[in-house]
Amino acid sequence: MPFSAGLDDVVFYSHGCKLLGGFYRAYGETPRPTTILLHGVPGVEQNLDIAYALRDAGWNCLYFHYRGSWGSQGDYEFSNLANDVQTAAEWLLEQDCVDSRRLALIGGSMGGYAAFAAGAREPRFNTLVAICPLVDPATTNLAQTIFDGWAEMLHGVTGEALREQWYALPAVESLAEGLAGRDILLVSGDRDELFPPSHYTSLVERLPGITWRRLAAGDHAFSLCRELLVETVVRWLQTINPPQAH
Repeated sequence: MPFSAGLDDVVFYSHGCKLLGGFYRAYGETPRPTTILLHGVPGVEQNLDIAYALRDAGWNCLYFHYRGSWGSQGDYEFSNLANDVQTAAEWLLEQDCVDSRRLALIGGSMGGYAAFAAGAREPRFNTLVAICPLVDPATTNLAQTIFDGWAEMLHGVTGEALREQWYALPAVESLAEGLAGRDILLVSGDRDELFPPSHYTSLVERLPGITWRRLAAGDHAFSLCRELLVETVVRWLQTINPPQAH
């Protein structure tokens, strides 16, 4: 019997805290390649247009909210994100429609950082997509008002604490050994007001196998080129890891 397409509400627990999300199931005769979609901070942009497009292309897609964000229990901490991703992967692997050999992570902004961090720890994520990701906090200079605004939408954290946590994160370059050999797509926007193309130069040099796509009209949310962003991500995934006939 084939697997049906649909959208399921999802609840699972990470370190005793209830996390909320949704699971876009793709139609198929066999278990499907599957991705986890990771939003940034505080998570206003969740890139669900990518989830719909992936389902249409034969991929399952799970999105969820980390501890302390968007109704999930617990306190928000940047250091918790990779652990929550790992817990999400364990939930995925219990689903009959998921092909455990073909798992991908897609993350935007801080979610891109989380994709790198979780991917470096878990080899089962054989494909990574990072969309305008944070890669080196030390090279950023964010105003305190940005952290304060984020904290207003999160649970159990102040703007001052978020700023301290941000600058304590290691650069993605330090994870290069764990990321070696992965299929990685980096998508950046030339008009990104937070992370301009220069933010990625060092990482691309350190990981020469990375595929870097720069969208000329892209700001941090790709406001003027969402269709191109979705097409870029889905087409690359289909090329790297095409689903079987569905």
